[in-house]
Amino acid sequence: MCTEVHASQHLPARSWYDLQHQITRCSYHERLGDWDEIVAIVDEVAPEAARRQYRALHTAVLCARARARAHQGRHQDADDDLARAVRACPRSAVDPLIVLEASKGLCATLRGQTRDGDLHFERAAAGCSAIGHRYHEKWIGELRAGATPRDRVAVTRRMELDTTEAAFVLNDVATILGAGHSLDLMAHRIVSLLESTGLRSRVTIERESDCEYQPDPSACCETAADGSLQVRLRGSDRRIDIRVAEVRSIEEFSFLKSLTDLVHAAVHRTVETEHEDSDQNLWPLTAGSSTDDAVFRSPRMIELIRIAVRLASTDLPVLITGETGTGKEIFARLIHDNSRVKRGPFIPFNCATVPRDLVESQLFGHRRGAFTGASETFGGVVRSAERGTLFLDEVGDLDLSAQPKLLRFLENGEVQPLGEARPQQVNVRLVAATNANLEALAREGRFRQDLLYRLGVAVIVLPPLRERKDEIPALASFFLARSAAECGRAGVRLADDFVAALLLYDWPGNIRELANEIRRAVALADDGMVLGARHLAPDIARPWHTRTDTEPVPDTGFPEIRVRLDQSLAQAMSTLEDQFIGHALRATGGRIADAAQMLGLSRKGLFLKRRRRGLVPPTDEPHVADA
Repeated sequence: MCTEVHASQHLPARSWYDLQHQITRCSYHERLGDWDEIVAIVDEVAPEAARRQYRALHTAVLCARARARAHQGRHQDADDDLARAVRACPRSAVDPLIVLEASKGLCATLRGQTRDGDLHFERAAAGCSAIGHRYHEKWIGELRAGATPRDRVAVTRRMELDTTEAAFVLNDVATILGAGHSLDLMAHRIVSLLESTGLRSRVTIERESDCEYQPDPSACCETAADGSLQVRLRGSDRRIDIRVAEVRSIEEFSFLKSLTDLVHAAVHRTVETEHEDSDQNLWPLTAGSSTDDAVFRSPRMIELIRIAVRLASTDLPVLITGETGTGKEIFARLIHDNSRVKRGPFIPFNCATVPRDLVESQLFGHRRGAFTGASETFGGVVRSAERGTLFLDEVGDLDLSAQPKLLRFLENGEVQPLGEARPQQVNVRLVAATNANLEALAREGRFRQDLLYRLGVAVIVLPPLRERKDEIPALASFFLARSAAECGRAGVRLADDFVAALLLYDWPGNIRELANEIRRAVALADDGMVLGARHLAPDIARPWHTRTDTEPVPDTGFPEIRVRLDQSLAQAMSTLEDQFIGHALRATGGRIADAAQMLGLSRKGLFLKRRRRGLVPPTDEPHVADA
């Protein structure tokens, strides 16, 4: 009757609890010895558990079907189920591992391999004892008693592992765990472990270079329909495939699954360690680094960052000065991220973009009806930064009428919205920035002197990019990688003359201008293109193309050589040698011995250099060589 009702209705997708209940049904039918019913239940449940990635549940039902099929004498089908269970079993959960080991023990014992069965039962029981799982411990005992022949009294003990062999195995395991940075070393130790087993004749290894670049190492395991298993290691431009053919038995699957888990652990450990080292050695890694327009590398900037981090731990207002595009907002965010209020909001406010009539109400808020057009009460930017950081950009452009209220806020932490009778207390950290000379503005009466003193308790002066050009190569690489990702370009690289041209330009727009120029060049590039100086905007490339005229060489009275920088080192050295040899021969009237002495060479050394350059007529070779 129930079956008919169920069949006639639309039921929702089965819940996890319903699927878990099927394991209980399997246990019930296992006590009754109803193996066909267990197989039918699992045939229905296993695909759903696999589809929804309930790995522990999937492992349990596969093991139940394997035990049922072993009792039916279908040992090959049971082994296939156990192999699927090994693949599905999550290594982070203990219960599925215990069930899997006990199921292996039952299947092996029913197949007549009592020694292997005892070994798996002992491993399952040891797992139960380790976590104090009394129910599973009792279940394993019942399972073992039901599978073991009645006349068996003695239990075959596990063979002892030779200490030397154990030491070799542990050494290989330790090396794999520590060799995530070296694919070749890891592959060598993996093959060493495989060759110490019966899989030796079925192991093949394949290496390939010049693959697509991959910064972090990775490992993956794949199984094929023909029963082979492949471990693929990737890192940098290398790929190593380790293939094991004809993996059939459950023991082989278990061994290879454990080995691949070990490789995954080694790779993840290496990646995490490298990232930890990066966090400790590269300063800073601030929040929002994927959108920041700066990467700081020079000692001068790193020292400024250290100062900013120290100031962040205080409640002092900080004033950041510098030309536009030097990274003032990045420093402001750095201070916020290292302050006591880092969990609060970071609110930027540009004083130059708000009309002077609205600055006061925007900063400090207003009540409804406080002035014409104030149809709603507005709390103000300062109060919106409560328990956080307010970043006042271009504070030098703040209207004089709003400066007294800002001063009161700095001194007492109070703001008084327009239309309110009483001031309100706020808890806000203030960081201000400007590209103007506030002292000059104060002398001209355009900025309050007392506000300058209050803002300038701690001042950070950011140098322009032209004064820290040693950062340009690192910045260029950073912006290239980011722009290539934004524009979907692969394999774009920077030529030496591109970076040299960047170094010759003065960058009035500083880091922002550099970022935009590289973004433009990458957007116009094709995949795999090498960007040269010719791909830069004309204004930026002009110092590079006119570099020989911009630096006059003082007249010393001696012959001089000019060498172009847009050529390889080998070409430049060849040109220099030709010029030196030609000058020495002219100065000595063609006398080989005197020219060689002038150049600091032997006669034969000078002859060999001239011959390599085709400067020696064939008729002269024997004569000069003999001399």
